[in-house]
Amino acid sequence: MKRLSAAALLLVLAACQKAPVETVSQPPASEPAEASPIERLSKDGAGQVVQRGIDYAGGWKEWSSKHSLSFRKTTTKFREDGTVESTRVQTHQYVLRPGPKMRITWEDDGRKIVLINHGWEAWRVADGVVATGVSEKNGARNATFGSHYVVSMPFKLTDRGANLASAGSETLADGTKVDKVRVTYDKGAGDAGGLHTWTYMFAGDGRLVANHLEYEAGKYSYTEYSEETVIDGIRFPMLRTGYQADAKGKIGKKTSETRYEDVKFNVPLDPSLFAAPSS
Repeated sequence: MKRLSAAALLLVLAACQKAPVETVSQPPASEPAEASPIERLSKDGAGQVVQRGIDYAGGWKEWSSKHSLSFRKTTTKFREDGTVESTRVQTHQYVLRPGPKMRITWEDDGRKIVLINHGWEAWRVADGVVATGVSEKNGARNATFGSHYVVSMPFKLTDRGANLASAGSETLADGTKVDKVRVTYDKGAGDAGGLHTWTYMFAGDGRLVANHLEYEAGKYSYTEYSEETVIDGIRFPMLRTGYQADAKGKIGKKTSETRYEDVKFNVPLDPSLFAAPSS
């Protein structure tokens, strides 16, 4: 897996910023070539469920033909009483292959914020000023890698260091029967390697329905995927809804909604978008 991290996409991802990582000033060594990452999937039950999910989402061949992705993301966070706490609209631009490289932009109280990640180092830039603190750089890494991780599901479950295990079946409150796959990551496999435990839930046809995340020891969240749309051959959930959750996946109050719009694959992206910024 390449630099896995969870980000502030929902409650699940915001919490992951509590696991700082050291930034790297040189690109990683080249990885050995292989026929296809999907060949890493085990032939047991968990691997078969993920394979079914990938096939449903468009298939590996279709996904591997995508070299870039852009979209607009609106994230709304809710208070305990259900009222809106905040709304943020961001533009995301990713190079998927060769990559990943990520750029996220938005406005915050009149300031233009840019997060840039060129694959082995990340920066936060506010109104043209580059933040040099370790926490800001770690936050930029977490947010960019994490968002890329989430929107690349279920294809990212083929990453190196991803350990898949069957977690049984369950019938959800709405009557949907799902097969559950628990995912842990080898320590050192990525930015969140060894830190988080995800449980992904797939319907019988392969549709990714939800995930349950232990983002810190004894702390959990739950995310539902909905409003699926086919975009350039890929089935893309346009809405993700986050909830409080307990260890067994019982959900509590809604914490966030993240809506995706203007999703486009294979858009031309100038390399300068991902270049190291100058102060």
